[in-house]
Amino acid sequence: MPLPKLRELKEALTSFFSAPYTTKYPAGPAASFPSYRGFPKYDKDNCVGCGACAQVCPSLAIQVDDDLAAKARRLRVDYGSCIQCGQCQEKCITGQGIVNTTAYSLSLADVSAPEAFERVEKELVICECCGAVIGCRDHLLWIKERLGAKAYGHPNLLLATQRLLTEVEPSEPKSRLRREDQIKDACAKCRQTIVTLDEFSDISQEKLQKEGKRMTNVRDILEKKGHEIWTTPSDATVFEALKTLAENNVGALLVMEAGNAVGMFSERDYARKVALKNISSLNTPVREVMTSPVYCVKPETMAEECMALMTDKHIRHLPVISGGKLVGLVSIGDVVKSLIGEHKVTIEQLQDYIMGRYL
Repeated sequence: MPLPKLRELKEALTSFFSAPYTTKYPAGPAASFPSYRGFPKYDKDNCVGCGACAQVCPSLAIQVDDDLAAKARRLRVDYGSCIQCGQCQEKCITGQGIVNTTAYSLSLADVSAPEAFERVEKELVICECCGAVIGCRDHLLWIKERLGAKAYGHPNLLLATQRLLTEVEPSEPKSRLRREDQIKDACAKCRQTIVTLDEFSDISQEKLQKEGKRMTNVRDILEKKGHEIWTTPSDATVFEALKTLAENNVGALLVMEAGNAVGMFSERDYARKVALKNISSLNTPVREVMTSPVYCVKPETMAEECMALMTDKHIRHLPVISGGKLVGLVSIGDVVKSLIGEHKVTIEQLQDYIMGRYL
């Protein structure tokens, strides 16, 4: 075997008497480089609870939970799903609300252990007119600081400043909006209604109640229409379904299969898919001619949203789901009727304003 070269001997001796090139692990802890981008951590003093980190998280590791009863917003980072991309820190509106640490690994027996999550909780500001979420109080204060003196032009920011100096008594939502609701924490919809609402216009008390009421939603429609739902099994014949329509004087039936809504059958379906195609209604099951899939809405869904959904999907009926149960059915006629009522009051308001009719 040839004798080692002098260069190789030098490298061997240098390596033997030199410190480790990488880390001292396992003799010592393996520390990350200062610039390493690891798991993110919230800075409670600089986080304003805006939720921007959750919106930009590509792995959905950050979740936002609004607890209206406790008036608290809770943001949570799941380290088991975090890919340490750094988007949360880059898009943080304060620049310091959430930062990437040098921690890069977890050693846990239970993935649901508290150490597997990073949490922060912020106080929520709730609309005192309708109960909707406005945002976090720290977020409003951060906006106020950035706007400076201009912040006093917005009642929400004015109230946020006032609460720093003294206690402000909260108020409960009313059945109607009034001018004095201007100096309250109000969401954008209620704020617009308060500003445009003329409390002293010369209209009847009944119209004032309509005027002061929030925009019509599905719950309002069902309160006037009722919660009756007429159904038919998916294996029933078209003829049997038509008898049900005639007996109950309705125009559509919800098609059920194994306890689930699978479609809608209406007079329109019969005319287009059975009568015009000369198909026997005595032998054809409803499932072959029904309109599917079924698009559902919640009682909180606004009438305008129902109309947009019906127009987009070319449908005329929407089952209403609340708590996983069917609670009603709204038709395009119900929605149009409610929207006409809203627009009628708005038109009368504008006419009174133009004509100058005041008490």
